[in-house]
Amino acid sequence: MGVNNKLMIVSITLLLAGCSSTIALNEGETWEQFGYDLAMRGSQMLDGQHLEPAELQEYRKGYISGLKTFCSQDGYDVGQSGLFYQGTCDKINPDFAEQYNIGWVDSEINQLNYDNELGTYMPTEESYDY
Repeated sequence: MGVNNKLMIVSITLLLAGCSSTIALNEGETWEQFGYDLAMRGSQMLDGQHLEPAELQEYRKGYISGLKTFCSQDGYDVGQSGLFYQGTCDKINPDFAEQYNIGWVDSEINQLNYDNELGTYMPTEESYDY
């Protein structure tokens, strides 16, 4: 996943978190599925202040279920995938963040090596050790 995709995911998450109106679901999507999918992306839980009580209950149920599934994954594999991790597993799986960080760094190193092999790596001043 490229930097642009990562930035887009972060931007969308921040936009959703800051919305002052009701979140529109996709056709056929339930609040439970919406919460589950959000958690499976490693995103923080939205406050849900604009949801009806029944919607909020379903959303939370899905989010908690998705978070349990997401945090049971190998953090290294999630880091390798390039998914932006927001600290959602810190209480559920304390080792997740450390493994995620190792996977993330390995992924970045692999991408740099790949770019070097293709000749597309363009070093910046920040990339040099002085």
